[in-house]
Amino acid sequence: MLISSATALALLSALALGAPGYQRSDTSRPQRCIVPSSNGTADDSPAVLKAFARCATDSVIVFKEGVNYNIFTPISATNLSNVEIRMNGNLHLPQSIAEVQRVVNRTNRVTYSDGQHWFAFKGPSIDYIGSSDINNGWINSYGQAWWDANPVNGTGIDSRPHLMSFKTTGGSLKYFKSRKPIAWNVQVEGDDITVSHAFIDAESTGSFPFNTDGFDVTGTNVRITDSVIYNGDDAIAVQSGSHNILFERNTIGYQSHGMSIGSLGEDQTDFANVSNIHFEDVTVIDAVYGARFKSWIGGQGLAKNITWKNIRVYNVTFPIFVTQSYVNQGSSQTQLGDGQTTGRINNGSVMMEDFSWSDFTGTINTFRPGDGSCVTNPCWYDDGLPDLKHTEAVIIECNTDTSCKNFALENIQIIPQSMAAPTVVCINATAELNPQLGFDCKNGTFSPF
Repeated sequence: MLISSATALALLSALALGAPGYQRSDTSRPQRCIVPSSNGTADDSPAVLKAFARCATDSVIVFKEGVNYNIFTPISATNLSNVEIRMNGNLHLPQSIAEVQRVVNRTNRVTYSDGQHWFAFKGPSIDYIGSSDINNGWINSYGQAWWDANPVNGTGIDSRPHLMSFKTTGGSLKYFKSRKPIAWNVQVEGDDITVSHAFIDAESTGSFPFNTDGFDVTGTNVRITDSVIYNGDDAIAVQSGSHNILFERNTIGYQSHGMSIGSLGEDQTDFANVSNIHFEDVTVIDAVYGARFKSWIGGQGLAKNITWKNIRVYNVTFPIFVTQSYVNQGSSQTQLGDGQTTGRINNGSVMMEDFSWSDFTGTINTFRPGDGSCVTNPCWYDDGLPDLKHTEAVIIECNTDTSCKNFALENIQIIPQSMAAPTVVCINATAELNPQLGFDCKNGTFSPF
């Protein structure tokens, strides 16, 4: 089952009807900057940078309703404090790959820091508020050309810019809209951040949209709700250092890689740590993964108290998936930096404790599993898995017989499209450490107790 962009837009419009009306009082932000536009005749980046410089504190920065802005050079505003960015206009990045690469090289924006993002916002109490009108508030990145220019068996053009870094405390991101992002969308970092009513449209009419992650999160007390994320990688990737994360009432799909923890343990010298991560009331459509955990061979750390609850999956290849042998396909480039992908010593595991999956319903993609991201043989998402039938409702791969503790599954009602009995792949989730697992950890028919 496929869902069109028009249908997805309708979903967002429906979500918008229930949008919260809260915003900070203008009395706390007395200064206002209206960003002028060239009406498509020039690069508006200098005017945008000037507005952010003049209204960096206790201010409202307004992009005018229905007005187009050319953002042909990156915007870095990393000294903000108590600022609302009122995104009522539509932003346009350069449509030429060569022009973006020229700007990236000129501004030295190939390193993995704040500078990698086309938009970098940083400071306390930042509120990015887009338009509730579905036609306004878009960031147009023209990523289709980048996806179609991907080299044969490649996983994306080198030096692709990420779209946005959003680092704040006590801030919000509401009605964020991204159309055809080149690659990663938003890196969310900080504490006490609310994301709501976002829409990300990375549906491709040609080649696969590699690494078009929705939200990569490294923070605490982050809530992402009431959003639509159609993309070609993780809808959300919860990264090391994240605690108390809620992902609720969202619709994700296209060729999504699901609701992910990780990847964790990329740097074998660091201790990865995530806790209290909750995914609830989410619809997953036409995705490779639904609920997903991924850690690297030989990584170390702890992931604790992770729940996926009330998840609806439709035409999903791997509805529930846990792996501790993750590697990054085809490239050393990851969400946060360059990492070693080969020759890793399997001398540790990211420990997993208190994981639960409950109230899953829907269908497994039996007839056309996977997506367009396969550039290896076997496919990266099949590698290491025994005798896949694509009837697997659950795949749990623990690196050792002690690396998974207190796993629990309840009310998993996921049916293969072929109407065959659902199956399971389970490795090393021992009954001694997982007394509430809900089924025998062995490969074969999924027979919950």
